[in-house]
Amino acid sequence: MLSLRGLQRRLPRHPSLAFSRCQSSTARLGPAAPKEFKVVLDNDTLYIDQGLAEALGWDRVKQDSVPLTLHGWGPTYFAIARTGSDSELLARRTVESGSDSNVQQVLEYLRDR
Repeated sequence: MLSLRGLQRRLPRHPSLAFSRCQSSTARLGPAAPKEFKVVLDNDTLYIDQGLAEALGWDRVKQDSVPLTLHGWGPTYFAIARTGSDSELLARRTVESGSDSNVQQVLEYLRDR
């Protein structure tokens, strides 16, 4: 079994970038608290439980598929988000800005605080 708990520890003190948007589609006040889920990886397929599927936008009534996108900036930042969502845009821009030396300097500064 693969746990997101280990992934969160490897993130450079920005766990909210990858986990704060992992919430259901119901309206909430304020930012969502990070949640941990256990997943299983087998033959290039990631198996998740219903709670995580619903948090990513799957609807148990419609049971339609939900397009997801994986963005990564190794070795520390990987995010799976609903394709086209604000979270996916944030993940994509985070990865794109990872090669910007100014962004790297700011992240180093913040990491050392």
